[in-house]
Amino acid sequence: MKFEWRRTAPTRPWLLLRPGAVWDWLLVEAGGAHRQGQGEPPANLQARVALIVPGECCSQFQLAAPPGLKRDEWPLLLEDRLLQNPDEVLCACLSRQAGQLHLMAVARQLLEPWREQCAEWGLRVEYCWAEFQLLPTPEPGSAWQWQRSPDVSLCKGRGEDAAEHWLAWPAVLGELPAQPWSGLHRQMVAGPWPTSLAALDKLPSLLERPRRARSLPDVSRQQQQLLAACLVLATAWGGLWLSQQWRQVQTWRAQVLAVTGEQASPRHAAQALKRLRESELQQQLRERQLEDLQARLQAWLREHPSWRLQAARFDGQRWHLRLDGDGAAPPWTEMASAAGAAVQVQDGQVVFDLGAAV
Repeated sequence: MKFEWRRTAPTRPWLLLRPGAVWDWLLVEAGGAHRQGQGEPPANLQARVALIVPGECCSQFQLAAPPGLKRDEWPLLLEDRLLQNPDEVLCACLSRQAGQLHLMAVARQLLEPWREQCAEWGLRVEYCWAEFQLLPTPEPGSAWQWQRSPDVSLCKGRGEDAAEHWLAWPAVLGELPAQPWSGLHRQMVAGPWPTSLAALDKLPSLLERPRRARSLPDVSRQQQQLLAACLVLATAWGGLWLSQQWRQVQTWRAQVLAVTGEQASPRHAAQALKRLRESELQQQLRERQLEDLQARLQAWLREHPSWRLQAARFDGQRWHLRLDGDGAAPPWTEMASAAGAAVQVQDGQVVFDLGAAV
């Protein structure tokens, strides 16, 4: 019997770098041994470098997302929740389950100077994690409270519904908010780094990891010729397809310009189209309201022949009327309420405002 022995490559340590007025670093070596310090780390550590985003500099969101959403489309889900433009935010997906995405977001303008500082030290950043990710995942109904410094605490908890919560809480604000933290069993940790770390090898990174290039197998000369012919055909077909797509795009662009006019960017054009669509829907709604009011007024006039319509005018939003007759006036308020409009009666003139809330 023949045995094959394999040598297992030693695991490289982790070097965690956290920016600040004074940078903190933590070296996590094989076997769980830790070394820590401040400022520039020691040279020649031969470690994998991870940039740690301070808890107060990142945001996390858990929200519904359509299937098949691509990485560069994640910031679009946060467009209504962030102050920055989606292009100014870098997103990472921490987990996916049941149609929900757990996203972490960081402003790009924060990361660039931090990475430049690492480059000055001769360190190549391969991973980027939020401080909250360093804490192990708590059990449902429990939480970690990490007193990182006298000024701030970082809390990471999970409710009974397994929803995860993050909170960077300044000490000057006093006790933690009641919800959801008062109902969670808290485990306290103090110091510049957690005493227990999550499994670093499994943490999703804010930076997209480069893909390893695959080596191509050896091919014969005949296979090379066949491959070259396929590439020529694919290039010709691709050129034809791109030409058709270009003409179609130009047609669509001309159609959009005819409706919205010249716009600064595709995003502005989309917003202009959205406003036009909303305006069209509002106009359709007003037309339906006007038809309803006209039907109600005609029905009332048939029941009260002593009244006559003297004048009527519609300016696109307001319906101006003038009636003449004896006896009780039409129930203007009742008519307006039924049609979802507002009404004003003054000096014998009635004005229904179809764009105002009742």
